[in-house]
Amino acid sequence: MRAQLVELAAERDALRAQLVGDLPTATRWLQRKVWRQAAALDVLNRRVVTQRFVLRTLDELGRSLTAEEYRAARAAIANAELRDRIDDPDAA
Repeated sequence: MRAQLVELAAERDALRAQLVGDLPTATRWLQRKVWRQAAALDVLNRRVVTQRFVLRTLDELGRSLTAEEYRAARAAIANAELRDRIDDPDAA
């Protein structure tokens, strides 16, 4: 709740700055908000990509994955960008 209150106060301040013509202040706040939302979206996107990867691999195997099989299947992905978007179980 505290984080929401802080966010709302910052938004209020940015809107006030915009009303008095202080566009750089308002723009900085909006840009930071966009960056925070982009980072949060990236985290969620990575989770979805990882879950899809696990489901595809499980479907191919017809059973649960061991940690070793997960690592091997992740390492076998040819597309490096996609592989980097799938969570590394050792990094957690």
